[in-house]
Amino acid sequence: MKKLSVILCLLWMGFIFYNSSRPATISDKQSYGIINSIRSGKSVLEGKTNTAKVKSTVLPEGIRNQKIDVIIRKNAHAFEYCMLAVFVANLLFLFGVKGKNALIYIMFICLFYAVTDEFHQSFVLGRGSLVSDVLIDFMGSLIGLGIFYLAYYKIYTKHITKRRTAAQGFMK
Repeated sequence: MKKLSVILCLLWMGFIFYNSSRPATISDKQSYGIINSIRSGKSVLEGKTNTAKVKSTVLPEGIRNQKIDVIIRKNAHAFEYCMLAVFVANLLFLFGVKGKNALIYIMFICLFYAVTDEFHQSFVLGRGSLVSDVLIDFMGSLIGLGIFYLAYYKIYTKHITKRRTAAQGFMK
């Protein structure tokens, strides 16, 4: 289980690095593809088949797409680091690092990786390095850390309660 956790963590770090190394034009195409998929799905759910109705909005299409693109990109960054925090937390817990030390290590690893990721992006064609992206990445990792701890302690307390109940039944 430990080997699998290490491999999963390293693969996810590689996935983040790969996404950061993609030029802006390729990344834009991917984001706009997601926007078009969402728009198509929304129109199907609303029962709109007329393309004129689908495209009619308050904002001009270009501005709206840019705003949606920014939202998709920032959420993707946060999600990447949310998952990284979950994988790193799982890895450390499997190796017996728990409590305050685990929190510090997880936050440091995620923040360090976010900073190095932004540094790496500064060398990629059409991409830049922003402190705000580091903060978004770090916030995503804090959310992932919260999710991991909630899930872990929910399972842990359930397991401990079962053990105590079984032990009390055994002692009677």
